[in-house]
Amino acid sequence: MSKINPKMVYLERISTKHIDLGWLDWVNTSENTRVLNKPPYRYNKNQLKDYLKKTRLKGDIMFAVREKKTNEYIGNIKINDIDFFHKHCGYGRLIGYKKNKGTGYGQIMLYKICEYAFDKLKMKKIFSPCYSDNLTSLYSNLKFGMRISGKFKNHFKKNNKFKDVYYLEITSEEFKKIKKKYK
Repeated sequence: MSKINPKMVYLERISTKHIDLGWLDWVNTSENTRVLNKPPYRYNKNQLKDYLKKTRLKGDIMFAVREKKTNEYIGNIKINDIDFFHKHCGYGRLIGYKKNKGTGYGQIMLYKICEYAFDKLKMKKIFSPCYSDNLTSLYSNLKFGMRISGKFKNHFKKNNKFKDVYYLEITSEEFKKIKKKYK
């Protein structure tokens, strides 16, 4: 994919049906467990059901991302820590199978996150942590137009070691400029 095209995918609210449609399989691949920042790092079906329930109880919004042409389930996006008073929220994204990584889907997913958070929820800023050694995600975020707002030393514990984390952010005004490129 040379240029991201947000019209290539659609979002559907995630449900327990997605666990059996691939989520359980790919969330447990070693390359995906390497970037998850909350335990457990390997899930079974019941743990994913509990995760989904807790996500909803916290008021987070989670979507499955599907390719329009083939209906393939590409991955998940989540909008979390929604603060309607201060008008900001966090996000997460996870591309499922390895064949879809490095193809531009990460950028498309980020576009969809921004579109939903800024246009529907009326947020002013979105942010996300990124392990400092997760260069693929870091570069994807920066290439999209996010910027590093800070680096937190020894911020997350992973495999009994503390890891540095970058926090990335983008404002609604910055996204308006990016959005114009894809009209």
